[in-house]
Amino acid sequence: MKKVSTPAIPSLMREINERSVLDILRTEGTLHAAQVARLIGLSKPTTADILRTLSDHGLIHEYLPGADDPKRARSVYEAISDVKVCLGIDIGSRFIRTAVGDLNGEMRAQQSIAVRSLTLKDLVSAMHSAVEQSLKSAGFSLKDVVSIVVGTPGVINQETGVISIAGTISSLDGVNLSALIENEFGVKPNLENDINLVTVAEQSAGKGIGIENFAVLSVGSGLGSGLVLNGKLLRGHHGAAGEVFYVPFGDPTDTHRTETNPSGDAIAALARTLAKKYKKSTLSEPYSTVDILNAAKSGDVLAQEVVAIEAERIALYIASISAITDVELVVLAGGIGRQAEFFLKPIKKLVATAVPFPPRIEISTLGDTGILVGALSIATKNACDLVFERKNFAPPRSRAGSL
Repeated sequence: MKKVSTPAIPSLMREINERSVLDILRTEGTLHAAQVARLIGLSKPTTADILRTLSDHGLIHEYLPGADDPKRARSVYEAISDVKVCLGIDIGSRFIRTAVGDLNGEMRAQQSIAVRSLTLKDLVSAMHSAVEQSLKSAGFSLKDVVSIVVGTPGVINQETGVISIAGTISSLDGVNLSALIENEFGVKPNLENDINLVTVAEQSAGKGIGIENFAVLSVGSGLGSGLVLNGKLLRGHHGAAGEVFYVPFGDPTDTHRTETNPSGDAIAALARTLAKKYKKSTLSEPYSTVDILNAAKSGDVLAQEVVAIEAERIALYIASISAITDVELVVLAGGIGRQAEFFLKPIKKLVATAVPFPPRIEISTLGDTGILVGALSIATKNACDLVFERKNFAPPRSRAGSL
């Protein structure tokens, strides 16, 4: 193990060093006092005193010599992960998904509930069901939750918590989602655009690890992107950074972006129009994205033409992002984007033709959990901060003194 931190200067020492010790135990796992002292750069007596304090506050657990392992000659310490928990909530047009995370960043449980309708009442009802079931599966209740992060389509006013331009979930437009979530679940949430959370997930657990400048382009039932520039998520002045659907290609008055939109409904409309040329195609209404992609792989000529046009449309947005931001990488996400592997070659070729410094283009491997992974990444940090600030938690019943 390498040294990962430095001791605080005397004027700051106690609180900062306590937090450093706690963070080391969360990231490195179970350690004995000498290992902690070496990693932090503190003296052994100071480290022992801090470990005792954190244990008294119920934030770490001490496993005594020989308590459960006769070969263990000295105490070891472990950060308690379930003092409190955090929640991630993904508000989608078809499902409400939730996940419970502990303080060590582990996803303890997740739940997906189909949305009956897109009315605000039914969305809230589905949220309650998903939250309750995921907490129950993880062995917790709402009183254990200290941090909630919510992913939602649309633009979020971070000062007021009000949603605008929510796309397919128009019932969220104008809603103070922050106040609504706090009223329903008793915790003031952090709100984030759903594609921004996918971008956070890629940065912490996906293709964006270690990359300072990259973008996520999500193509599915809708279209959106997230941007990380100089290592930081870019939200923009209004919180609308990455809303690439509104780039006015072609006719600026065409608010549906008929000629350039690569999302699911637009592709279905394109297939419907082109079907007049291909009477022998196996495709038929409702021209679902899954059917089109599968038919293209099987050699259906109509489907292949649709996919070729889809590649052009996706390439157009990637090239635009690249020209403005000069990112190293663009990650394709969303229901269509994640299936673009078999037509990735023409996308790359078109982008390389359009811009002088084309980015790498890769497919996300996070699946449907990207929004929740990003939400828990933020929620875990918030929860750790809150737990440390409040301290004085009793050790949870799941810890009985053995590893």
